[in-house]
Amino acid sequence: MKKRLLVAGILLSCIIIFASYPASAQEPATRVNDLALPLAQAAGSGGLKNALFFSESAQKDNGSIDSWVNAFNKDVVLGGTEPQCIEMRYSGEVKMTGLYPRKMQFRALVDGTLAQGGAPFFDGTNLNVFSIAAMNWWACGLTPGTHNVKIQFGPYYEDGTSYVRNRTLIIEYTQ
Repeated sequence: MKKRLLVAGILLSCIIIFASYPASAQEPATRVNDLALPLAQAAGSGGLKNALFFSESAQKDNGSIDSWVNAFNKDVVLGGTEPQCIEMRYSGEVKMTGLYPRKMQFRALVDGTLAQGGAPFFDGTNLNVFSIAAMNWWACGLTPGTHNVKIQFGPYYEDGTSYVRNRTLIIEYTQ
């Protein structure tokens, strides 16, 4: 009897965990006036050898669906003689206020152009409670020189305010 209760408890826990993951996390962002994101540009593989690490703990907020706020705004200098790719890995604490459903949007820009990848929005489950969000983006075909990387966020709905704090950004590149 104890084994059956244990197995039933484990199965119930698994169902709750899997059912609570927002399937909508892969839906495209549809905010008006967004930059157009081209279809996948290239497929391939390679090694990224260098990385920059950034960390900020200050809380930032955005209560407007008409503007984006920078969670990070950093420059990266690429060396070498050939175009290359960069990968941007973001993680941090997030919180949303407003009516349910609470969602916030993220995007990455490299030199003002939307990067590939990343979940377009994050579903908040608890009002006024910070959760952890993490996502990756990449951009390829970047020439040697200085490139500006921005990780931006904002509320998904008009009645919400999005918050970020205790966040990190790792930018990996070849040279």
